[in-house]
Amino acid sequence: MVIYWLQQARDSLREIYKFYKATAGKEVAEKIRTEIYQETRYLLIFPTIGSREEGTPYRYLIKRHCKIFYSIRKERIFIELIWDTRRNPEVLQQLLNNNPNK
Repeated sequence: MVIYWLQQARDSLREIYKFYKATAGKEVAEKIRTEIYQETRYLLIFPTIGSREEGTPYRYLIKRHCKIFYSIRKERIFIELIWDTRRNPEVLQQLLNNNPNK
């Protein structure tokens, strides 16, 4: 298995980093970003460890307040989106339903 970070996931992680950097400082932001990256490494050993997101083809892991959405296709794990769960869930549904990679 190989992990691929899709652009939407990289962008969403960048936004989370910027938020924490502005509100909690660079050190905290870097720690959270590192923890999220490290969490995805478990998928190399246990790709189906994540729960299924109801009504979507995605699975997810949770780290802190973030859901790490991913999919598995042909021996590849695609990190699709990183979502801070304190945000509006309606926006999340729009992002997941309009994802061209599904």
